[in-house]
Amino acid sequence: MTLSPPKLKTDEFFNLEDKWIQTASQEITHYYDQGEGLPVLLLHGSGSGTSAAMTWWQNMPHLSQSYRAIAFDSIGYGETVIDPDSTYGIKQWGDHTLRLMDALNIEKAWLMGSSLGGWIALQLALDHPERIYGVISIGTGGAKQIDKPKAAPTAKPQSTLSEALIKQDLQKNICNDAVVCDTLVRLRYQAALKEQAGGLRPTLLAARDRDRVHFALDFEGLAKLTLPVLLIHGVNDKVVPLSRSLELLNVMPSADAHFYSQAGHWPHIGKAREFNELVSSYIQHNS
Repeated sequence: MTLSPPKLKTDEFFNLEDKWIQTASQEITHYYDQGEGLPVLLLHGSGSGTSAAMTWWQNMPHLSQSYRAIAFDSIGYGETVIDPDSTYGIKQWGDHTLRLMDALNIEKAWLMGSSLGGWIALQLALDHPERIYGVISIGTGGAKQIDKPKAAPTAKPQSTLSEALIKQDLQKNICNDAVVCDTLVRLRYQAALKEQAGGLRPTLLAARDRDRVHFALDFEGLAKLTLPVLLIHGVNDKVVPLSRSLELLNVMPSADAHFYSQAGHWPHIGKAREFNELVSSYIQHNS
């Protein structure tokens, strides 16, 4: 069966040009590619309605002034076309990243990942350091899930997906209400509805949570990592606590860190100007 990309165009709000490339026999990856020079691959997280555009529209224009910035939808997310028999997890998302690099003839790149994307990036640095220049990790998890005694189950009312719920989530994670405009809320809500209709989200979250138990980041391996790593975290992060980056900082001898006050889980959006300048400078000084 011959695959073809869907007929869609990213909303003009994000100011990004859609690109597609076949990365496996039954897989076409949706991505954005701006600028020239040293390649920097941008890996999004796992939040409801997430995608490359939703995550990186504030950062692509600045990064592309000095580097080749490539943001893409991981398998199972956004508009990437996938094999219905695809499996998911940290290894699989990492392998997809490598397939995209191979398809684009990129031998080596910087990786920048938000949340789950940072976990994937660090795991790739452990497994394939020869393909990675360095890692910029934003609010990264990947900590081992510790089983706790289970309390008696209590019925919790489930929140119905709505624009109000999406707005609340954006405000919590961005911590900059000036960025959370009606258009962004609407687009994220529409993406979350589409994701919900596709029915794959529970599988993706189950794969992520499974790997927290069985495939958490290996501290012994991280302690031997010699690649440059920049850990970025918002002090007000309600998703992944700041202590996680402090823990990683203490483990990795090659790591630096920058913490943003009055910032949440997505400082690359809420503090975009400062973030972009920091990242561009860090890559320049470590390349």
